[in-house]
Amino acid sequence: ELSRGKHVGHPATMSASAARRRKQLLQKKKSQESNGEDNSMIVRIESLLAQSEKSEDSAEAESIAYEALQLAQSSVRKCVKSNDGLKAFRLASSVIIPLLNRGYVAMASQLCVQMVDALFETHTAVCDEVLKGLKEIDSNFRNALGKITCASEEEEQEKVRLQKLHLQFLRKIVKYSDDLGTVRFGDMALHSLLARVAWDMGERADAVMHFALAEEPETIVDKLMTLPPKTEYVAGTPAAERDVLLTRGVLLFVAVENLRDANRLLRTFIAKDTERDAVQLAKSYMAKDGKKPTHVTFCCALIRICETEAAPLFSWLFCSFQNELGRYSGL
Repeated sequence: ELSRGKHVGHPATMSASAARRRKQLLQKKKSQESNGEDNSMIVRIESLLAQSEKSEDSAEAESIAYEALQLAQSSVRKCVKSNDGLKAFRLASSVIIPLLNRGYVAMASQLCVQMVDALFETHTAVCDEVLKGLKEIDSNFRNALGKITCASEEEEQEKVRLQKLHLQFLRKIVKYSDDLGTVRFGDMALHSLLARVAWDMGERADAVMHFALAEEPETIVDKLMTLPPKTEYVAGTPAAERDVLLTRGVLLFVAVENLRDANRLLRTFIAKDTERDAVQLAKSYMAKDGKKPTHVTFCCALIRICETEAAPLFSWLFCSFQNELGRYSGL
């Protein structure tokens, strides 16, 4: 046997193909074990959520729901360690929606934050499945908040806190769609969702920005028309809020080189602002004896100058409107 090249006492060397096959089988076994654990975890979470719904004791139901939340958070962390962001998203969203439907908004919000963080950490690219899921979560979030009734000041404060958590969630997913998506500045539908919530929360300047990034000039005008106008100008007094927000919208569209929607915004606003004469506003703006700067005239001039690329006029325009622009931090 020695003469034939065999070495007694030493195992035969494994071929490369056999080694690859063995590695594949080990990976398959590990994957099956992992899937089995995940499936059992999901079954356990669903069982807890079902128990929570059936429980007549509100404290007990909340305790059971919190246990389901903790299990879900643990599962999401495991997905992050295995660098599977999409799996983490699917698991988290399958728990967030039932929590919201049962009124556990604060718990759902915790899992929402962890879910989006998982997408960031695993660098999961934006896809149709994720966008659809995020919009569904937002819809359930709004429905859950709408069902909350407040009988005391403390309950009212708690509802405001939950609304702020919703707003933070929307800001987070817009940033995610910007950082890991293919659309410049982020998904427009998400911007629109964020804008509407921000407006309702009184953050109007922020809302106008997101409506602009969602390319919804007509919606901006509809919102502005709900604000009171200022029919008379008194030197040294602030302009009407809706005029300031109009200027903000036009400046945002111009900044992203979207003159089409800047024009649509301004023309739609002028058409609906029937209480003032645009021609008279322009004459007042150009008058030498005590200028009466108006935001509408400034926006008209700005868009026209940008269309013709008249640099000297651009400098003159901003110089003449400098005091008014400096009055508002959002401009």
